[in-house]
Amino acid sequence: MSVKESGQVMAFVKELRSEGISSIFVTHNLYHVYSIADRFVVFSLGEKVGDFTRKDVTIDQLEHMIVEGRSAVDEFTGRS
Repeated sequence: MSVKESGQVMAFVKELRSEGISSIFVTHNLYHVYSIADRFVVFSLGEKVGDFTRKDVTIDQLEHMIVEGRSAVDEFTGRS
């Protein structure tokens, strides 16, 4: 997707959000969605390993959890 197309998709998602319409955005580019997402769900090997609100997690923390999987999520949440 081009930069222009990405901008159009983000604008559309923002418009939906302003109308109270939820959307699910699957992406590897957290920088595109971090500013518009309220919540992030992290999957590892097809399994949901974490669920976080934007106010509780940074982009760097999300990236680490996506790359490292369950062990990083467990470390972040204090689960063993």
